Amino acid sequence: MHTYRQPHKTQSPAQPAWNESTVVVELGEGRFLLEDGRMAMQSLSCLVETHIGDRVLVAACGNGDCYVVHVLGRPQLEEVSLSVPGASLLRIQQSMLDLASTGHIALRSLADVEISASGGAIRLTAQDLFQNVSGSVVENMRHYVAQAEHYLLEVKQLLRQHGQQVMVTADSDVKVDGERISMG
Repeated sequence: MHTYRQPHKTQSPAQPAWNESTVVVELGEGRFLLEDGRMAMQSLSCLVETHIGDRVLVAACGNGDCYVVHVLGRPQLEEVSLSVPGASLLRIQQSMLDLASTGHIALRSLADVEISASGGAIRLTAQDLFQNVSGSVVENMRHYVAQAEHYLLEVKQLLRQHGQQVMVTADSDVKVDGERISMG
């Protein structure tokens, strides 16, 4: 006797349902309440921080999870922040990176900032360069070359210059002034 068997069908995973919504409450930790009452999490690929009033694209998955996958619009678009919820590091890795602004660029950290070009050069070009350091400035280099129209240096306590050979030259005058001058 032959029995009839139906061919085995693999069940396809449920496709997410896509729809638009508006964020009405930020719940923290990358979670949001949407205008239709659903809660949604910011997806890992949505790097634009989501805020109240944002028009978003939501993916409702078969397991019931909802994810904000894109920020479609913002009522008052003045500022945008990039972040990945739950990640402690955001790295941009590419063979070349160009960061450009027609206005102001600010690089801020509560801890250390490291700029490294171990196989190349670091170039700073500016009309003015200001450095404010509350501790120490330590420079280690093989050669130090500087050119200036005027070079003014004021030290409150001790100025010490030392080298195997030290030269002080001038085209006209050399003035050494002090309460006591010791030579030799």
